[in-house]
Amino acid sequence: MRKQWWLIALFFLIVVSFPVYGYFYNHIASPDAPRSSGGVLDLRDWNFDTDGLVPLKGEWEFYRNQLLTPEQFADAAPAASKRPELTGLFPVPGQWNDYISETGNPEAAGFGTYRLMVELSNHKDETMFGIRTTNIRMANKVFLNGREAGASGIPSDTNETGESNNVPYVEFVSVRGNQVEVIVQVSNFNYASGGIIYPIWFGHEDEIRKSRELAMFGDFLNVGGFAMFSFFFLLLFYMRRQERSLLYLALFCLAILVYVLTHGEKLISIVWPGLNYDWVMKLQNISSTCGYYFILQYVNVSVPRAVNKTVWRVCNAVTIGAIIGAVFVPTILYSQWFMLVSLPSFLVYSVQMYTLVRGVLLRSRDAIYLLLSAISMLVYIMVTLMNVMGMLENLFFLSFELLIFVIVQVVMLARRFSHSFYKVEELSQRLLTLDGLKDEFMANTSHELRTPLHGIVNIAESLLEGVAGPTNPNQARQLSMIVSTGRRLNYLIHDILDFSTLRNGELVLNRQPVDLPATAQSVMEVIGHLAAKKGIRLTQEWPDQLPLLDTDEDRLRQILFNLLGNAVKFTHQGEIGMYAEVRDQMVKISVRDTGIGIAWDRLSDIFEPYSSIAAPDLQGSYSGTGIGLNITKKLVELNEGQIGVQSELGTGSVFYFTLPAASVTAIAKTSLIEERAGHIVQAAEQVAAAAIQVNDTSEFTVLIVDDDPVNLQVLINLLSIDHYSVIPVDNGAEALEVLAGKGRIDLVITDWMMPGMSGLELSRRIRERYALSELPVLMFTARNFAGDIQTGFSAGVNDFLTKPVDSAVLRARVRTLLELRQSVQAAIRSEMAFLQAQIKPHFLYNAMNTIISICPVDPEKAAELLLDLSYYLRSSFDFQNREQVVSLEKELELVQAYMAIEQARFGERLRIIYDIDEPTDAYIPPLSIQPIVENAVRHGVMQKSAGGTIVLAVRHTETNLFISISDDGVGMKQREMGTLLQGHDQRKRTGVGLVNIHRRLMSLYGQGLNIASKSEEGTTITFEVPQLPKSIE
Repeated sequence: MRKQWWLIALFFLIVVSFPVYGYFYNHIASPDAPRSSGGVLDLRDWNFDTDGLVPLKGEWEFYRNQLLTPEQFADAAPAASKRPELTGLFPVPGQWNDYISETGNPEAAGFGTYRLMVELSNHKDETMFGIRTTNIRMANKVFLNGREAGASGIPSDTNETGESNNVPYVEFVSVRGNQVEVIVQVSNFNYASGGIIYPIWFGHEDEIRKSRELAMFGDFLNVGGFAMFSFFFLLLFYMRRQERSLLYLALFCLAILVYVLTHGEKLISIVWPGLNYDWVMKLQNISSTCGYYFILQYVNVSVPRAVNKTVWRVCNAVTIGAIIGAVFVPTILYSQWFMLVSLPSFLVYSVQMYTLVRGVLLRSRDAIYLLLSAISMLVYIMVTLMNVMGMLENLFFLSFELLIFVIVQVVMLARRFSHSFYKVEELSQRLLTLDGLKDEFMANTSHELRTPLHGIVNIAESLLEGVAGPTNPNQARQLSMIVSTGRRLNYLIHDILDFSTLRNGELVLNRQPVDLPATAQSVMEVIGHLAAKKGIRLTQEWPDQLPLLDTDEDRLRQILFNLLGNAVKFTHQGEIGMYAEVRDQMVKISVRDTGIGIAWDRLSDIFEPYSSIAAPDLQGSYSGTGIGLNITKKLVELNEGQIGVQSELGTGSVFYFTLPAASVTAIAKTSLIEERAGHIVQAAEQVAAAAIQVNDTSEFTVLIVDDDPVNLQVLINLLSIDHYSVIPVDNGAEALEVLAGKGRIDLVITDWMMPGMSGLELSRRIRERYALSELPVLMFTARNFAGDIQTGFSAGVNDFLTKPVDSAVLRARVRTLLELRQSVQAAIRSEMAFLQAQIKPHFLYNAMNTIISICPVDPEKAAELLLDLSYYLRSSFDFQNREQVVSLEKELELVQAYMAIEQARFGERLRIIYDIDEPTDAYIPPLSIQPIVENAVRHGVMQKSAGGTIVLAVRHTETNLFISISDDGVGMKQREMGTLLQGHDQRKRTGVGLVNIHRRLMSLYGQGLNIASKSEEGTTITFEVPQLPKSIE
């Protein structure tokens, strides 16, 4: 505290000492300068080289109401009677108000001539002397030794013929001899006081110039200082609009800037040449009034609640009145009321002083600065009073006090900003700490939420599927909402984790050449089921020469998932398309939809965190976290790309982003594919050779599908360790060809993302022919999100492995799937054998009753039927028959035995025609004809009272065997035909049905039963099998 008071004392000494020094310099140090007496100034003993300039003070001759010239004095010199009439000797400097009037009453308006004789030491050579005027109201002209030295305005005997001006100037004259005559013409019709107000300075030319330059330098210094401060404060206010004190301080500096320009050396005459001096005087009054007002505003804002509202209203009224008076009231009247006008100004300053002192008491933090400001304002008032009373003519000190005040305010503001900066820095550090804790909390909480969340979703799904019994429609709807909400929360958890990782800059990209169409196709397949529910069509358009992208494949999928997910969310019907175009070294990818669109006023901030695409009135229908698009933007920018949007409300939106193209161009891409193909062929040849060597011992054959030759080789090596036969291919189309043309394939391993046909599409095509248990599919994927996995399972994938794949895990999964398939196939064969042996009791009862009834009538026929029944039963009870194919002849014998029994039972109502090509040594799946014939009997012709005919036809082609079973029974409706092979009602059956036959044919040959039927006209069932040897396995 003691240090602060020392600072206050030092400041007070500096602020007060300057005006005191100026006063003493003018009134105490100047007594050594000679003063004129009787109109003569004796400077014969004055050394101009050492003593400097001389103020021309003392008694001057004054000639009232006369504008005299040197000639008039020169002509009258010989005869004293012709000399101009001398009014008297009067002190200069000073106002002439007491002696300008002939009546003796104080008056300001008038004109006259001042004359002074200056005695010098004898100068034999010509010496340059000069004068510098300061304040002569309101027009003047100076003569030195008979020559006109300078003028300001035009002195005249009337206001109409003269011109007012009061701008200081310097002039010089060559002097030879020992005398200089100084004549000054003065007129004043515009101000409340006239005459030579402040002294004229006389001296050598160089000293006069230095004096003038020093005075102008002081004014320029003040002007530059206030201009700099005003710009500085305006700039700060522009950056911090809430700090109104900065604006008032800037306006105060501007007002004082104008005040300095119109006082002292009147620099405004340089800045604005030709400006009427009446307006100069108006600007003087306006600037001083505005300076009072703005500094009061600043103090009031800086010290809130320090000024009473009533006092504040009075100050506003006084300021407005003073400005109006300065503009519209004539300057002579305004100047006459100077003291009256000054009183409100001093009132305003008094309020400022009171406010500053009260601020010292109210605000301890800025108390010292407010006290220093109060001191500078107090000295300013003192200097102003001294200037008005003529005690201090140099107004430089006035500007000095104002400059000191402004500097104090700058220091105070700098301290405030510094304190605020330290506070902000401290808060920022705390926020960073809290932000880190928050991110850690979010990450931990998100991870912990997953387990109970998955439990909730799984329990709800199990209840929805009837684990606790059937649910009514309302319960099913509620459970579906729980599942949907749980999955949305799961996606939110992923978004939160990604958002936190991106914001902290912890995400590291694994950039590599990526095929855009393959990646987009994999995303489209996952999004497709959502779009299908809303009837939205998904399209893709890719240019022919599309280069690979230099990006992270996983993050590209995430970008596309977010954009396509948003498109589906905000689109009710229509189309969502994805297309790309190449621009220099960048690829522009666009996602176009026909959704609700985005309002133009929301386009600028939709990529900001927690911003919604939907308008405020629709956000309830399209709720979301608002961070998905922000994550997308950050991912695009992290990949050195840009993202944008074009949209029109009600018509749809186009989101586009750019990513850099890989160094592999379209031509290089083709070369790369060819190189990969070469590697694959080479690997296939190696594997084929290995397969020949281990063919006798290889129990399983695995088909692997991957477009990356490195991955193919890795899989070949790993699977060869377990002695599997491996068939590698690099695309889905070739994989389908292998499945159609090769022998048995036990397992398919495929990558999700491949050019052309994706792994997901390949799995769907496989499931058109093979059931899950018949040919397992193991898929590699880079993402393990629930939505991706669910889409894969829906497409018929048996199991997933997430890249990068651990070799031990891969071998274990492959072994498990192969052993599971083997077990399932064994179970299926046992089931087939059991189904062959399964005879419904009523069929056996009916057959025995038929034979018994025939015995008395036709014993031979009964014996034949007993033989047929015996063959049928032996074939049916053959549990060892687990072959995948049997001979056509054996299958036909079974049909004939069955039909013989049924014909004996139904008689003429049942007829069969055999249209069979020879030979009959081909092989077909067991129980592939007899169940169809039995179906035609039971559900076709026997449903008609008149019965009907069944036609069994077998035709041979060069490569295939064509089998047809037709009847003229009741037929089927179109709706029944659509569900017949889907197995919806097979659970109620216990025999070898059409669905079983259809699936076995699809599994073995890739094509199943073909059914044609018309109601009341009959049904035809056909199928086609290749003519293969028995060793089809």
